[in-house]
Amino acid sequence: MRRAVFLDRDGVINEDRPDYVKSVAELKIFPFVPDCIYRLNSAGFRVYVISNQQCVAKGLVSEADLYAIEFEIVRLLVGCGGKIDGFYYCTHLATQGCNCRKPKPGLLLQAAHEHDLDLGNSFVIGDSEKDLAAGREAGCRTVLVLTGKVSAEDVPALSIKPDFVARDLTEAVEYILAALSNEKGANS
Repeated sequence: MRRAVFLDRDGVINEDRPDYVKSVAELKIFPFVPDCIYRLNSAGFRVYVISNQQCVAKGLVSEADLYAIEFEIVRLLVGCGGKIDGFYYCTHLATQGCNCRKPKPGLLLQAAHEHDLDLGNSFVIGDSEKDLAAGREAGCRTVLVLTGKVSAEDVPALSIKPDFVARDLTEAVEYILAALSNEKGANS
């Protein structure tokens, strides 16, 4: 079984927008993301994007535009050698009560089943309490980044506490790589 890092998209990989990222033109990837994903790949982690995208069900974003945004993210990673192993989306409305919409862990469980992933040795990096809840329920360790929905001032009020709070994806990756190094040292 393999280790994985599951990334939320909006607020972790790219700037979030209150009106959704609806096209490649609106996609603003954080400049540190390609190197972070490369470093996770180099450490042996599979990397997956797990994202709620109800904007598709609302008719604000077509599936073609959703995949064009995905393609652009992949294209930007290729230059530095980073790779995302898969994208998983919940395109249902929040009111539909599906099992794949975070805070439920359905997308994480699907990815784990399809790719033989060890969720107990994997991490979820997100910018919201929904991300933390999905990760926790799937048995992953959780990291909250402060580049999206939640600010540092909001953290004490969260009902689900992350294993680590990071300023951004760079700090989250540092935490994960340090945890991996500590585990290897303890097993030596």
